[in-house]
Amino acid sequence: MHNLKKILSELQNVQADPAVSVFIKTHRTFPDNQQDSIALKNQLKHLEDRLGHEYDSKIADQIVSKIRLATDELDPNYNLDSLAIFATTDQVKVLRLPFITNERITIGQKFETRDFLRELSYAVNAYVVVVTREIGRLIQISNDQVVYEYTGEHEDAPLPHGAFPLQNTHLYTTSSNDRAVASNEDNYLKEFLNRVDKNVQVIKNSTDLPLIIVADRRNIGFYESVCDRPQDIIITVDNVTNLEQGSAQHIVDGIQTQLEQYRQQRDILALEALDKSYGQPLIRTDLQEIYKAAFEGNAATLYVQRGFMLSGHIDEDQQRLSLEDHVEPNQSNDVVSQVIDVVDKNGGEVVFLPEALLKDKAPVVLVMRY
Repeated sequence: MHNLKKILSELQNVQADPAVSVFIKTHRTFPDNQQDSIALKNQLKHLEDRLGHEYDSKIADQIVSKIRLATDELDPNYNLDSLAIFATTDQVKVLRLPFITNERITIGQKFETRDFLRELSYAVNAYVVVVTREIGRLIQISNDQVVYEYTGEHEDAPLPHGAFPLQNTHLYTTSSNDRAVASNEDNYLKEFLNRVDKNVQVIKNSTDLPLIIVADRRNIGFYESVCDRPQDIIITVDNVTNLEQGSAQHIVDGIQTQLEQYRQQRDILALEALDKSYGQPLIRTDLQEIYKAAFEGNAATLYVQRGFMLSGHIDEDQQRLSLEDHVEPNQSNDVVSQVIDVVDKNGGEVVFLPEALLKDKAPVVLVMRY
């Protein structure tokens, strides 16, 4: 449910006539979120009118009825920043997205997902593991936004130590009778943190994201020592307050300095890797050559300037890419996004870099496999 990139990638491969994409701005908090159901109702009325005009009324009724059935029970208290609905006559997928999108309806033969896949590729997507001596919490984030805080049983597999938030049931007390037990607090804490981590690893098995550990310095050290995969920890933060009662957004707001430092370091490392390859025989900067190599499965890493788009058309049968003059690029005619799709589909890596770092380099650069 929470692996947005995987879900969007699967939706991108769907072909149907019509394939309907509906996007609505939503709100995370009361009372603003009470208006979201009205916005949804209005968009569905617009969709019904458009489908009725462009397609047979039976098709329009079938799709709109399926969407209404899928959205009737949506709880606005769980809304994020946008609601995305993808529908055909056979299926409906409703997603809450952790970023703002323009409200719109698109009707074509494929769903409109590329913008969101790019957004997720730019972002730092991670699990924030929040631990104190008494409680363990788990929050999925995308940059500065909460995607989800785990507060129940995991849907894909049972958690070995029960639902989050996880309580430490083996705390010592400071009464005189238990002072001998107090000397073993380190071991009790490590056992508790190990249980937290065992739960985290089960969730990572279904959606593998890096870890950010938020705790005091002592518990960070303990968690690192018991973690099954300490190499997955990308950030540790020890200066956030109110870890047990604070909202998920409070926790995420408290790690933004370290997150931005990580993001900058990630970009610098990617640029250094590109610098080592630049000018070598395996480098391609011509978009036609890049597309051909990607189509043949010869794309190792594609470096793309963030936000860079070009209007054009790709003829898959001829493996030819043509650019258009004086046409504003958008999601449907952007050939850069289409090249990205091919690289991703054939197992290549896509790295987005800010324009300021690329400087005199081409906005799209491919490092080939061979």
